[in-house]
Order: sequence, then structure tokens, then C-alpha cells
Amino acid sequence: MTPPAALVLDLVERVWNGGDLATLPDYFADPYEHDDGTGTVEQLVDWHRDDAETWAGTTYAVLDCVAADDHVALRWQASSTHVGPWGPVPSTGRRVEWVGAHFFRVEDGRIVAMQALADRFGKAMQLGGRITPREDPGKDEGAGR
Repeated sequence: MTPPAALVLDLVERVWNGGDLATLPDYFADPYEHDDGTGTVEQLVDWHRDDAETWAGTTYAVLDCVAADDHVALRWQASSTHVGPWGPVPSTGRRVEWVGAHFFRVEDGRIVAMQALADRFGKAMQLGGRITPREDPGKDEGAGR
């Protein structure tokens, strides 16, 4: 059986960098724990396809990979070209870089849990996006500070 770190690193190369979505069932249990809920392999395939409509030529470089027993932590840097709308930001054609981390739990050779973090603020700033706090008209501006 493939060690958990080797499984995750292979996922990065074959799926994240190589685009081989047909192999996702080789890596993930179905369903699996995803962030604060449950995900399926079908949803993951759909996410990758949707993501490809916004970002082109995405590559991931592994910065750190730490594994202990059935847990793997991965810190990465991504680079991509913005080719489609991303939330309220229209396509800019800009090449951007951002960092993030994924945390995996592996059982019986499959990923059974995945949590993800990414620097969306840094990505938005590179695209010229403006991030402003939501206004809450029901509260005093100075209350609770």
C-alpha cells in the first residue's frame, strides 16, 4: 500500500498539475470529509472543471510536506492565469501566484478527509479586486470594539 505522503504527492502531480481527473477515485474515498461537511468524488471532479473555467495553466509547487501516521500536511504555491470570472472579478488575463495548505487523513490507501486553506486575499489583490467589510446597518459603528 502506498504511504500517505506518497499518495498525496502523487495526487498533486497527476491531478492538480496533470489534470487527470479520471484518477480521482484512486485517491479519494467516496464520500470523504471535506472542510466542515462531506464531499463526493463527483463534486470534486465538478470543482476541478469549474476551476479550469476561471484559471488556466495552473501549476502547484510543493513547499512543505509533513506526514505522521495517517495524516499529511501540505503547503504549496500555485501559479495560474485568470481567464474567467472569479466571483465579482471579471477575467483579467493576469498571471497570479498564491499560497495555501491542505491537510489530509488517509485510511486504507484513500483520502478520507481533506481541509484546505488558500490566500484568497492575496489572489484578489493581484487581480485588482477590492475587498471591503460588509456594512451592518443594525449596529453602532463603534459598538464592540
